[in-house]
Formats: sequence, C-alpha cells, structure tokens
Amino acid sequence: MFAGAKKRREKSVQFSDLGGTSFVSINLNFLSYDLISASFDVSVFVLYKHFECMSHKNFRIPAIKYYELHGLEKGHPYPSSSNKDSEFEFGSLPVVAWWRNRVEKTYVKYKGYSDFRILLQCFLFSLLIPFLFFGLPAWIHWFAGGYFSGRGMDAGESLYAIVVAPILETLIFFVPLLEIVRVLSLPRWFSYPLVFVFFESLHHHRHFYEHPLMWMTGYMFIVAYEAGRTRSLLHAIVFCAIVHEAYNLAVTLLDPSLYPNPF
Repeated sequence: MFAGAKKRREKSVQFSDLGGTSFVSINLNFLSYDLISASFDVSVFVLYKHFECMSHKNFRIPAIKYYELHGLEKGHPYPSSSNKDSEFEFGSLPVVAWWRNRVEKTYVKYKGYSDFRILLQCFLFSLLIPFLFFGLPAWIHWFAGGYFSGRGMDAGESLYAIVVAPILETLIFFVPLLEIVRVLSLPRWFSYPLVFVFFESLHHHRHFYEHPLMWMTGYMFIVAYEAGRTRSLLHAIVFCAIVHEAYNLAVTLLDPSLYPNPF
C-alpha cells in the first residue's frame, strides 16, 4: 500500500515536471492579478471613506515649497524679487497700488450698503472738502462782521443749479462715460480719474487750484453711480442725480453771502 502511494507521488511529480514553466507561470499570473485587484479595491475604498468624511472647507491642496519645486536644499534662500533688468510697471508704484486698493474696497463696501446709506455717505463726503476750504473760511469772515461783494444768486439760477443741472449732467456725462468704461472693462482705479478730469474740465468758472479740491466731490458722484449700478441702470442714474442735487442744495444754503450779517 505504501509502495503504491509512493509511486503515485512520483507520477504526480513527473506530471508537474512535464507541466514545466507554463503551469507555474499561469498560477502566478492569476495570483498576481488577484492581489492587484484586491489592493486596488482596498485603496479605492479607503480614499472614498477619506473624502466622504472630509468637508469642502477642510480640503486643502498642499503647497509646494520653492526648494521642493526646484530640487534645492531646504535652507536655500529665495531669489530676490527686485530685478534691475525687469521692465517698469506703472501699477507697482506705491501710490497707484494704494489708490487701486482704496477704490476696490470702497466699491465692495458701498454696493453692500442700503440705498439710504449710500445716498447719505456719498452726500456727506462730497460736501466735506469743499466746505472746509471754501465754506468754513467764508463763515469765519461772516461771523467776524465781514461783508461779501457781488449780487446773490437769483431764484431761477438756483432752481436750475439745484434741480435741472445735476440731472442733465448725469444723463449727458456720467452715464455715457461710465457705461463705456464698463463695456471696455477698464479697471476702476484707472477709469475713475479719467471720468473726473473730463467732468471737472467742464466747470471752467473755477480757478485752477480749485479743481483738485473738488476731487472728492466728483469721486463720490461716481461711487454713488457705481453702487446704484450694482442694482440697475435706473438706480445708478437716480443715485448720482440725488447726491449731486443734495450737494448743490447744501452749497447754496451754506453760502453765508445769502444771509444778512447782524454783527
């Protein structure tokens, strides 16, 4: 009996030897395929559970360090950003950078305000500098007992300056200019000064040194228009016209030459 089992083992060995390399390679191929499939399934499952537990706010792509990107040592210094051979950029000037940042912050803040706050703040800021440089000295002169030469503004001229002129100037100047720069996608920090210079050049009755003092006034007219434009074109026209009318009304009423001097 033991002799028969030994012969069968010898036959099986001989048969396996006859199978040779092909029999072993087939078994190894199937085994490796099963192992790769199982490892891939496990990897996919782990990644799925990882991203399932991760919220969008917690998802961050790891930053690549400069030395890792260029294959340098960790202590390698960063290259200097100042290059004398590089071309000059107008936007890199500190004044221009400050102005661009200021314009964008103002635009973002004002478009989030309520309608009443937009109108009120634009009116107050538009009146501030002209009153300090023109109105306040005139009132000091008035309280000191001084008098003003020249005739006062008549009723018809006041009505036109307060009511009609702001509407016409908004429709003729602000709307076309600001809509053109919007279509051309010009940056606000660049287009606002252009619109102001063109608008202020039409007021030839002012002295040359008075034009820069009116910058804040013209700028707030533009801010009122742009803040209203985030709602609709009609809002922009109405906001700009109302702020302009309120400014002209305040300048008229705050003129000390209209009032008799009791001193």
